[in-house]
Amino acid sequence: MSIFEIRGIPAILLAFAIALAITWYYIPKVVTVVKQRHLEDKPGRHKIHKSEIPTLGGIGIFAGFLIGFFVGIDGYMPGLSYFAAAALFLFFVGIKDDLVYLHPWKKFAGEVASVLIVFFFTDVGFTHLHGFLGATDISMTTSFFITVPLMLIVINSFNLIDGIDGLAASVAILGTVVFGVFFYLSADYAYTVMAAALLGALIAFLRFNMSGGRNKIFMGDTGSLVIGFAMSLFAIRFNEVVANGMSVINLQSAPSISIAILIIPLYDTLRVIIVRLHYRQNPFTADHRHLHHMMLRAGFSHREATIWISLFNVFLIGLAFMLDGIGIFPLGVVLLMLCLTATFFLHRAVKKREAAVSGVPEEPGIKLQKASIESVPVQS
Repeated sequence: MSIFEIRGIPAILLAFAIALAITWYYIPKVVTVVKQRHLEDKPGRHKIHKSEIPTLGGIGIFAGFLIGFFVGIDGYMPGLSYFAAAALFLFFVGIKDDLVYLHPWKKFAGEVASVLIVFFFTDVGFTHLHGFLGATDISMTTSFFITVPLMLIVINSFNLIDGIDGLAASVAILGTVVFGVFFYLSADYAYTVMAAALLGALIAFLRFNMSGGRNKIFMGDTGSLVIGFAMSLFAIRFNEVVANGMSVINLQSAPSISIAILIIPLYDTLRVIIVRLHYRQNPFTADHRHLHHMMLRAGFSHREATIWISLFNVFLIGLAFMLDGIGIFPLGVVLLMLCLTATFFLHRAVKKREAAVSGVPEEPGIKLQKASIESVPVQS
């Protein structure tokens, strides 16, 4: 029996504080080592940044998140060791991809392995479809073919939106806050502690990622894969809490609300894959068609693009909760139409700016600016 037993709000605050402190402390250390070993992310054909920037910020995120979670959870969570094993495995997949090239299929195999560990050895998995298309309780087999692909989609969607300063972290912070508050109000303290730990680590990382100082750093795949993994767990748990009648409020459209919380990475990933297939290109080949790249081409800075995209996410989350009663499918259609409308106006803004630039007489400086607008590459 332990001398000190911390539960409830103290455990939540402790997890947040430890994660924040550890990530805040270690990221400058990571930056120093990366610079000493010359492991910076170098500018190139598929990069936005113009100078060498340290990557591997995910090491700080992972350390803060996992340690804060372990301390706050006090050992109480079914399958805790398997959660840790899956996250650790995914963490090393990310490190390998950040340090040396990892073939996409090998990277995907690592993601699949992590997801399978969680599905088969923990209680993570969909058991109920909330009446969507008339379905309620589902079998283990059906759950497998829904849970595993969804987790893989969420993991990779966060990896894909990590293209400008602060975006992936900001979207994750927003989702973590919403899920975390919901878990707390629904008395699901284990997942509240997990959310609190991730939130602390993300806030600390964002401080360095959004800065222009000597400790500026990218999260890399090391961070984005682990963040996507955690967010997929939150989304599944959110739906299961509602389905099992443990929710603080009786939600009718929980699946669509969870989509609204993760709408930015999910919609952007779906959109770019469809566009690439339309042009008969490899759907997994990096390009400059993401929403954040369109924002840059429309004239927004990294910070402005991140803020506006995050605010749009906030709007869709609030709207989803307000329209919960209209049903899963109608709410999903509303969310999709709003995203398509926003994309249409963003596309028009890009075309307008490009037309304005192309209408200026060809001068050396203007020509260089035009080229930079028309071909915005991918950060990572």
